[in-house]
Amino acid sequence: MAPMSRRDELRNERRSAILETATQFFLENGYAGTTMSAVAARLGGSKGTLWSYFSSKEELFTACMEQCTQQFRSELMLILHPGAALRQAITGFCRRFIEKIRNPDSIALYRLLCGEAARAPEASRIFFERGPGVVEALLTAFLAGHIAAGRLRACPPIEMADFLFSLCTGMTYQRALLGLPSSNCIAADRLATLVVERFFTLYALNPAET
Repeated sequence: MAPMSRRDELRNERRSAILETATQFFLENGYAGTTMSAVAARLGGSKGTLWSYFSSKEELFTACMEQCTQQFRSELMLILHPGAALRQAITGFCRRFIEKIRNPDSIALYRLLCGEAARAPEASRIFFERGPGVVEALLTAFLAGHIAAGRLRACPPIEMADFLFSLCTGMTYQRALLGLPSSNCIAADRLATLVVERFFTLYALNPAET
C-alpha cells in the first residue's frame, strides 16, 4: 500500500477534529438542536469547509456514531471469534459489555437518543445500526455456531442474546440512566461472573464441558 500523502494526512486529521467537535455538540444540544452551521461555528471555519467533508447533518451524525462504536465493535469481534472457547468468550463479552454501557459517555449518548426518539427517529436508527444492532448480530451469530455444535440447547439464538443483554443491564443500568447513586453497584467482573453462571445453567447442554 502506497504511503499516505501529507495532504491526505492533513485531511484525515481535519476530519477527526470535525468528528470530535460534532460528537460533543450532539451530546450537548441533541440531534434536533444541532445544525451544520452551529458545528462549523464551533470549529471556527466556514460552513463550506464542513460541507466538503459531510453533505448533511445525518451523514455527520452517522460518521460520529461510526467513530464512537468502531473500537468496541472491533473488540467484540475478537472476543466472539468462531474459534473462541465458549465460556471464556461469553465471560469476556459480558464483562466488556457491562463496562461499555456503564461508561459515562455511553450513558450520556443513550439518554440523548431516548429523549429525542420521537422527534428525531433517524438519530435512533443510525445509532442502533452502528451500535446495538451490530452487537446483537455478532452475539447471535456466535451463539448460533455453538448451538449447531451441540454445546448449547436448541433455542433461538436471539432469545439467548436477549437474555444475556437483560442480565447485563438490569437495575444497575437503569439507576445510571436516571442519575441515581450507584453505591451498591456490583463490580463489572463480579456481575459478569454471575450472568455467565445463570446463562450456562439455563442454556448449556453440559455446563461442566463449557
